[in-house]
Amino acid sequence: MGTGPVKALLLWILALSASYFDFRWRKVPNLLILAGTFCGVAVAAWGGTSGLLRGVYGLLLGAALLFPFFLLGGVGGGDVKSLAVIGLFTGPSLLLASFFWGACAGGGMALFYLLSGRKANRKGGLPRPGKATPPTLPYAALLFLTAAFLVTRAAI
Repeated sequence: MGTGPVKALLLWILALSASYFDFRWRKVPNLLILAGTFCGVAVAAWGGTSGLLRGVYGLLLGAALLFPFFLLGGVGGGDVKSLAVIGLFTGPSLLLASFFWGACAGGGMALFYLLSGRKANRKGGLPRPGKATPPTLPYAALLFLTAAFLVTRAAI
């Protein structure tokens, strides 16, 4: 049995868990990222040395893709760590596709918020009068969900 179905199952578990936290609180717990990292290393190692190297390369690439945006304040640390874990599971090729489609989904959600006049605060609710909080999006959730979909599609 290949690692594809196992990757897909684990990624869906991570995606749904991260989505719950990210949509509710706009935060992905470090414990979830740590669990994802351990699972990702185990599944990558199941593919032998080449699978593990591909996973580590994906992890580094995932962190490198979002880190500049983190430094500029455009994304949170959980988003960077989430994309790194996604890279560990997917390797570089599916990581780039996940990043692209996750960015498209994030752009669509941002456009929806702009057009509907809705602005979510950092806690996920609507802002209170007199409190200026920058709007945030559940970007880690979108990244995880697109990655889970792509990995599942590749495993079929």
